[in-house]
Amino acid sequence: MTILPTTDTAATADAGADTGTHPAGRSPDRAAERPSNVVQFCRARFTPEDLDAFAAVAEPKLGNGHWVGVLRESGRHHDRLLVLLPEVDHPVFRFERDAKGRYSLSFHDRSGWYGIGGGDSAAECLSIWRPRRPKGP
Repeated sequence: MTILPTTDTAATADAGADTGTHPAGRSPDRAAERPSNVVQFCRARFTPEDLDAFAAVAEPKLGNGHWVGVLRESGRHHDRLLVLLPEVDHPVFRFERDAKGRYSLSFHDRSGWYGIGGGDSAAECLSIWRPRRPKGP
């Protein structure tokens, strides 16, 4: 599955301002006290597992023509996958992870975005699109 980016505005982790003190209250003057080359993962970014969960839902829908494309929009405070439907000139569904690591799924009906799902994991948030078992008699 190919997801095309729409924007990427340097979504790096916001570790906060440098206060000039070590987290334990000591001076950061010695290099041995500072972590070297440690980059904190931005909570607003989808993980590989998140993208796999989305791909499991998207690939069949793309394959059967119900969806025509997926765009990715990333920023400092969000990572989004926007779903395009046939003959619709704007994204209709938005799957998002925010800066707090929360997942949401929204629907756009031309008058705005409306939440239709959420969860603590990508799989939980996307469960609205999971096939349901047929109802018994």
